[in-house]
Amino acid sequence: MTDTDEATGRAGERHRATVARRRQEILEATCEILGQRGLAATRIADVARRLGISTGLIHYHFATKDELLDEAFRYAAEAELAVLRGLAAVDLPPRERLDAVIEEFRPRGDFGSWKLWIEGWAEALRSERFRATSRELDEAWIGVLEDTIAAGVASGDFTCASPHDSAWRLSCLIEGLTIQLVAHGGTIDRTEMGRLIDAAVSAEISSG
Repeated sequence: MTDTDEATGRAGERHRATVARRRQEILEATCEILGQRGLAATRIADVARRLGISTGLIHYHFATKDELLDEAFRYAAEAELAVLRGLAAVDLPPRERLDAVIEEFRPRGDFGSWKLWIEGWAEALRSERFRATSRELDEAWIGVLEDTIAAGVASGDFTCASPHDSAWRLSCLIEGLTIQLVAHGGTIDRTEMGRLIDAAVSAEISSG
């Protein structure tokens, strides 16, 4: 390889790194705006204004608004999923680890994350792209829950006939209660939601 080839290679690497950083900046800015305005009201122009760049530069990275919103939704959800997986890997007693995973999934604060998820499910009714993304990420969350229950069964701390079935039932319960709390405002409160989830967990597993 010549010096020219090496220089060209280094320049190419720097360019790719710059492109990757800009793409991440766009996704982070989009996530911030989504948290404030929601999917329907977020525009590419808003993202460009937030970053002080042209809409053309955003279109360089994301061909359409739908692509940008889908990728931002994925970016936000995968960040949360990484936290969830981290909790599932912590060396804690199985029940404490399971409680930590479930607690991380429950709505907190201003419900920003869950508002985005609920909007994402609604968008999945209209968009094949969103349907595929939300399904993939939802199944990934359920997989973490299933693996956490299965680990407790394997260690002898839990008795559970089917970690797979239990994970699905618990997930559907948490999601359903969250919709009542976040979207319907006041149908159920956090305390009642916690009581119902705790009762469901106890029904799905028992101490080994």
